[in-house]
Order: sequence, then structure tokens, then C-alpha cells
Amino acid sequence: MSNFEDWARATYRQAGIEVDDNDLALVELIYAGALGQLEMLDRIDLEEFPARGVDLRHAPKAT
Repeated sequence: MSNFEDWARATYRQAGIEVDDNDLALVELIYAGALGQLEMLDRIDLEEFPARGVDLRHAPKAT
């Protein structure tokens, strides 16, 4: 059993959610894909691409 499976099983057990091996395999696949995308945030140069606030009351204006 991988570290991910140990963590996921413990998390689901604590939440009272029953999962089987297929469920865990799907969750691990989704998690791995999302984690790869989130790692890109660590490499963003905020000087080159500064964050801009978004006013949700209005649609964004084209730049």
C-alpha cells in the first residue's frame, strides 16, 4: 500500500466514507493530475505576472 493509499483510506475512514480499491485508484489519478497543475503555481514569477484583484460584481474588462 502506498503512502497515498494509507492517507486516503484514513481520511475516508474518519469521514465515514466506504471506498474500494477502484475508488482509491481513481482518486489517486485525479490527485496526481491536480497536484501537477498546482505545482506550476510555485514557479510563477509574480513580478512578470502580477496578481490582479477581480471585482465579481462586474465582468472583467478586456485588456
